[in-house]
Amino acid sequence: MSDARTDPEISPSSIFLALFHSFVFRLPSLQQLDSELAHSHLQRWIGAERAFRDDTLRYSLCGFDLPPLEALLVDVNRRLKRGKAFAAGRVQGHLVAALDGIEVLSSFSRRCESCLERRVTLQDQAGRKTEQTQYYHRAVGCQMVHSPVKPFLAIEWLQPGEGEDTAALRLLTRLPALYGSRFFDILLLDALYAQTPVLKLVRKNGWDAVISLKQNSRDLYQSAVRLFATRPPDTSFTEQCEHKTYRVQLWDTEGLPFTIDNPEPVRVVRSEEVLDRQRYRQGERTAYSTDHEWLWVTTLPQQAFPTSVIRQLGHSRWKNENNGWMDLTKHWAFKHGFLHACRHRPKRTNASGERESVSNHGLAAVILILLIAFALTWAFVLRHSKLARRDHHTAIAVAAQLHAWVSKTPPSIRAPD
Repeated sequence: MSDARTDPEISPSSIFLALFHSFVFRLPSLQQLDSELAHSHLQRWIGAERAFRDDTLRYSLCGFDLPPLEALLVDVNRRLKRGKAFAAGRVQGHLVAALDGIEVLSSFSRRCESCLERRVTLQDQAGRKTEQTQYYHRAVGCQMVHSPVKPFLAIEWLQPGEGEDTAALRLLTRLPALYGSRFFDILLLDALYAQTPVLKLVRKNGWDAVISLKQNSRDLYQSAVRLFATRPPDTSFTEQCEHKTYRVQLWDTEGLPFTIDNPEPVRVVRSEEVLDRQRYRQGERTAYSTDHEWLWVTTLPQQAFPTSVIRQLGHSRWKNENNGWMDLTKHWAFKHGFLHACRHRPKRTNASGERESVSNHGLAAVILILLIAFALTWAFVLRHSKLARRDHHTAIAVAAQLHAWVSKTPPSIRAPD
């Protein structure tokens, strides 16, 4: 670990371990971490010679070097794979990852040099409409989704002036260099990524893909809908999931051209689903149904991956939303905006001999440390902790009990007189 400070008294590794401690034990703020850093047992654990305040954390993290943090995240995920943490839940023996984007934070006042900008129409109390510039950050992340342990593999931030698909292509290009092309086998993507450059890059990396299909891919969507409308479903079945009942009809065809400019044949699967369940209205339990239609384009062959498996994979993409972004947002303060616009940064001498603040890496550094804590915490809870496996404690309850235990003063081990 390293940062932009010169000869620091508190080492970057101690800064990393302090913030890692904060995330693992779900401390609500850096001020809470500040109070815990006053205890000698935490200072010994993180290798700090003395207590320090949250301003030291901020000053270090804003100039933190990101490559060692990403290398640590990669090493954690490689160790998890070697330890068979991804073995459970394989789909036809294949490892599955999903990629999607998320807006991390937004503000009308606070900004940094890496902020994206957009014009937003607001309405005041008098009903007058005004336009203001909103500053925000957005990122694309790739996550393992088939196994109980679902760590993020990497994250890529959108830069000013570019779209989410551009950042996704950059991330997909980096993944083989970080993990090798065979770390996972199947990639699940949203309809935004149903583009020729994405499909070519996926094939080049040796992966297969299942991509949601909507009307943004107009030619392929309309061709598939017209084809499926002229014939009965290839298979029908009923699926029970807890208190919900799904009545499913599936269509499957191969050989449709992906686009006019790229007529490479692809496979398209369509699912019409009727969801039956009970709900309470005015104190009475009544039955109601909702209809859903899904289309996916995939590179997986029919012989090895039946239509029902493609439907399962298509719906598994939501695990990236539910067990990834939503979990991070609700329980890990992912959208807090850590050090987003912090100006308390180390300074360096530029080429002209002037002192200037280093680029603000605070938000990116904190998010990488959070993802490392996220991966290790879930691996510990799901694969090791008896509190979760035997006593069915939640991950937050496990963190609270472990925090209460490590916060105690260690007992004396001196031999009796």
